[in-house]
Amino acid sequence: MQLEQIALREDLGIQLLEDAEQSETSVDQLLNQAVEEFLLNKQRAKIDGEVAAYIRLHPELWRTKPGQWVAIHNSHLVDADPDRVALYRRVRERYGRIPVLIREITAQPEQDIWLRTPSTGKIEK
Repeated sequence: MQLEQIALREDLGIQLLEDAEQSETSVDQLLNQAVEEFLLNKQRAKIDGEVAAYIRLHPELWRTKPGQWVAIHNSHLVDADPDRVALYRRVRERYGRIPVLIREITAQPEQDIWLRTPSTGKIEK
């Protein structure tokens, strides 16, 4: 994929060139690795916020939607459905690849979370 040219501060460029040389890798590889890590950390932080919102919303969700699947985005309930797959499809159609928490409403609000990643498949949170 070809993107517009990206302007990098000179001091960062010099450090990147030095690190690439020391690591015996290319600048492109280092940049791609750094951006991938940055985006993954950003996704994790967003999901952490959505989990906190889910926990805050849980008493009302348990009262009104027990056993259903819910989608939490930007700390708000954006959709719910008894069918997880139907909910997932609507969420992906509406939000694309933006991280949205999809969770089943169970009696206990805290559960293990799995983040799907392109490189490893799953990461336990």
